[in-house]
Amino acid sequence: MVTAQSRSPLSWVPRVAKVGLTFWMLGVVLAMFLWVPPYEGLGNTGRIVMMHVPTAWLSTFAFAIAAWYSIVYLRRRQARDDDRALVATELGFLFSVLATVTGSMFAKVVWGSWWNWEPRETSILILLLIYGAYFALRSAIDDPDRRRQLAAVYALFAFVSAPLLTYVVPRMYENTLHPNCAFLPGSRCNGITLANNGVGQLGDQRLQLLNVERNGDLVTAVVDVSGVGFSNRTTLRPTYNRATQRQVDTPNFPDSRFMLALQGVDETGVQLNIQAPGNTSQRGNVATRTTLFASLIGFTGLFFWVYNLRTTLLGLQRRVEARGLA
Repeated sequence: MVTAQSRSPLSWVPRVAKVGLTFWMLGVVLAMFLWVPPYEGLGNTGRIVMMHVPTAWLSTFAFAIAAWYSIVYLRRRQARDDDRALVATELGFLFSVLATVTGSMFAKVVWGSWWNWEPRETSILILLLIYGAYFALRSAIDDPDRRRQLAAVYALFAFVSAPLLTYVVPRMYENTLHPNCAFLPGSRCNGITLANNGVGQLGDQRLQLLNVERNGDLVTAVVDVSGVGFSNRTTLRPTYNRATQRQVDTPNFPDSRFMLALQGVDETGVQLNIQAPGNTSQRGNVATRTTLFASLIGFTGLFFWVYNLRTTLLGLQRRVEARGLA
């Protein structure tokens, strides 16, 4: 029996941590809607990034923990290490699903479609299928020791794909709809330079420069724009002021809130780029980055709380089953 005298002097820490985590996440939610300004052209939809980015990062972190404890299990052959690997994989899968759902919500508003087979969308879908097979493998094997061993080996091979599919493969495509380079103000994407009648691609949009109109310092590019299979074909006319070196008009792509920007003109042609809606104030930048960082800390704390709780429950379940067989 545990008495007041035998309790650890730090037994209050977990309870305080849980209360602190609750208020921390509440503060993050309040900051999302009360401190972070609405994104230009996106309104409240842009705030979902505060949830999307941390869940995407934590999914890779969770899969890394699963790989680590898989190695530990293969060395020590202790069931508790398999429990830790399993729980980390479960949470990694959950965070991947959350990242996919929040990303799809953002895509619906910005790109006009829930799913676009964009490189990052496709890569995270493949990642979900890979780790979905992990759970299928575990459920297909009855022998506990063999199940744990094969699951540990599979988790190691699966983790090799996690950073590749999340960070490497999507960045191999310069023209991507994913707003990693255009979402925050002041950032730049890798645009394209087109001469007259030149053809190029930004994201999934095909561009052809039809003409360049000049009126004093103002330069307007007449661009034929179309989606996959020449869908939503239209003509856009982005304008650039050579004197101030600023965009004057950035028209939207068809059925999208992303814009076509003319960023410069020289003897080789015009420089065109994709531009995302975003905050224009420095306060917006500070609020966005601070809240994003706070959200990452909060989700990390939530991860460890659920991780410890689930691992403890699996250990209790295993001990109850062992007593039942005794």
